Amino acid sequence: MATRALVFTLMLAPAAAQPPSPYQDVVSELAGKIASALATLGTMTGSSSGEPAALAVSTVDEAGQDGQRPLQAEIARALIARGVRLSDSPGTSAAKVRVSCLDNLRERACVADLQKGAARTVVAATRPLDERSSRPASLSLEVQPLFSQRSPILDAVVVRDDRGDRLFVLDPQSLTRYQRGDGGWQRVDRQSIATMSPGSPGSPGRLWPRDLRGRLRVDGSRVDAFLPGVVCRSGGDGARLACVDEREAWPIGLDNTGIEANRNYFHTPEGLAFVNAAPLGPGDTVDSDANARWIVAAPAGALQLLDASRRSIGTIASGDDVVALNAACAGPVVLVAASGRGERPDTIRLVRVVHRQLVPVAAPVEMPGRLTALWAAPGSATATAVSRDAGAERYDALQIRIGCDR
Repeated sequence: MATRALVFTLMLAPAAAQPPSPYQDVVSELAGKIASALATLGTMTGSSSGEPAALAVSTVDEAGQDGQRPLQAEIARALIARGVRLSDSPGTSAAKVRVSCLDNLRERACVADLQKGAARTVVAATRPLDERSSRPASLSLEVQPLFSQRSPILDAVVVRDDRGDRLFVLDPQSLTRYQRGDGGWQRVDRQSIATMSPGSPGSPGRLWPRDLRGRLRVDGSRVDAFLPGVVCRSGGDGARLACVDEREAWPIGLDNTGIEANRNYFHTPEGLAFVNAAPLGPGDTVDSDANARWIVAAPAGALQLLDASRRSIGTIASGDDVVALNAACAGPVVLVAASGRGERPDTIRLVRVVHRQLVPVAAPVEMPGRLTALWAAPGSATATAVSRDAGAERYDALQIRIGCDR
């Protein structure tokens, strides 16, 4: 009876009240692939092919619930036409079909994640964009030069307030403060990264790790600098930097135990090693895994999903660094960095996580050199990247933001 009620409701959905979705031409191909995949899952699990399945649909755009209703009705009708039984109250052993649709710069895509017991598979259908396709916004990555110097840059933060534009630059030996003037950035002061204990930075006993990392946190006039095994804090006026040899959690959003003095990666409190992290957020509709809360870059170059307890629930792709961005026109998205191999350049990509897949939402950008750092404050619309130009013997701090063209 539940199956009949759902079918009857979907078949009677009036076209006038629910206009066709922009994915209408993708649905027919996707429904065929779903029907075939459901039959395969039934064979794998030894279950009846006539058992009803549960269908859930979401769109990764600004359409909201009103835009999802016609899409779900279209997919349901296409599946029913291929002999698939649907129910809004299936048994606990029934197959679950979760469909997400979105646009990127080249195509409209629908991805279906099918799960029955421990068996799982993913199918997808795409169509190229054309003049009939309607997209709420065209996203792009904008990379703007911020600051350059010959010594390595670990992090750079711009602060804009009633005192004008200020720039803080962290390198392995010092924290330097600049003020924007008519001729560009003018240096205000430079404070050394030094501790009083034996083996302090700059002394023969201190050896930084090979790929040294550092992070800045600026809160009003206070500045904190984090390096492996060292934490530096300024006074209320931003001066008198005091450093101590200690290991403390870095301000990257995900709980961590900091970086050891001879390492360049973090550990969660549970002991999981990672390079950087981007939040997916609770209840995020673009991710099919209800428990997925984070995507992290592992030291070996793999991207993993973590649940709310910071446990790995699967590897989804390759990547060397990852941060989250949140622009008004894009919502929460993920910036992924990948190191080039051989003569290939390093690249950054803007993606969403859909059913354990990275779906691009903007064209990738090639970096001007080798990427040495990538940071973004939680909830920020911009990221800071550092690129090393070996030919020019220079490090460039860059600001990366999302461009939104309607």
